[in-house]
Amino acid sequence: MQPVNSAAGRPEQPNTHALQLAIWIVLGLLIIVLVSFVGTYLSDRYFHAEEPAPAELDIEYLENAVREEPRDPVLRITLAESYLRMGRYDEALEQAGQVLRQYPDNVSALLIAGVAQVRLERPEAALEPLHQFVALRQGGTMARADTALQAAYYYLGESYLKLGRPAEAIPPLEQALLISPVDADALYQLGLALDATGQPALAVERYAQAVRLVPDFVEVYRAMEDAYAALDRPDHAAYARGMVAFCQKDYQAAVSDLEGAAEALPDFAPAFLGLGLSYEGMGSLQPALAAIQRALAIDPGDFAAQQALGRLQAAPELQN
Repeated sequence: MQPVNSAAGRPEQPNTHALQLAIWIVLGLLIIVLVSFVGTYLSDRYFHAEEPAPAELDIEYLENAVREEPRDPVLRITLAESYLRMGRYDEALEQAGQVLRQYPDNVSALLIAGVAQVRLERPEAALEPLHQFVALRQGGTMARADTALQAAYYYLGESYLKLGRPAEAIPPLEQALLISPVDADALYQLGLALDATGQPALAVERYAQAVRLVPDFVEVYRAMEDAYAALDRPDHAAYARGMVAFCQKDYQAAVSDLEGAAEALPDFAPAFLGLGLSYEGMGSLQPALAAIQRALAIDPGDFAAQQALGRLQAAPELQN
């Protein structure tokens, strides 16, 4: 933080040496930003604005630095990223726009602008900077492992879905999953796009992959129930409905639906996993253990079931 002038009650201006030092620190940070932009991607998708950002440079100090060097794109990009992390999307967009007026191909500014427009609920405005970013980035030697590129693809897909253009959402979401196959959010969005284009069977596959990664992803189960209904698979729809109840901690309703689904689908491991988790939530550990063991007998590689088995076996109530 800057020193405060007690007489004037406002921050003192940094001296020249301090300002130069701050600029060198920011330059070092920008190398990371320009290489992958991982910080912005993770903070915007998974970071909540009310939480303190780790190792965040003081915003006021950065603002002073930008006022001292208004044509320095490095400072503006770093300030824009900090604004984005804090949920100040209009200000992030303004700083990115200032950079783009000087350097239209600045990849960091393009991604910040695109993400800020998404967060401001302006999907149409997000398309142009995101497409420009993809065009500049997709030919890189590390494109198949480029987290920033994956973010741009994801936000393009999300934006097309919000615009009611699901067919156009499918290609970027598929590209996002080529880079990160374990992105449950992208799997969910792709499932929605496939569902909206009349492909519920493919949608269900993507939903199933998403909940295997995130077993309490309630939005996915809701979409899954609709897709199973469209496929005229009522027992699978009952499973999805039961999992919605499980996610909402309505374990009695969950058990009711999942018992029926498990009985009708004796080789469908997810129904037994959901049933076991629901019994566990009710505190009925013995039936929970039996259901989880059945799930693992069908699908020994299910990580969520393995975790549940470990918890149950360690429970004092089930110790011999």
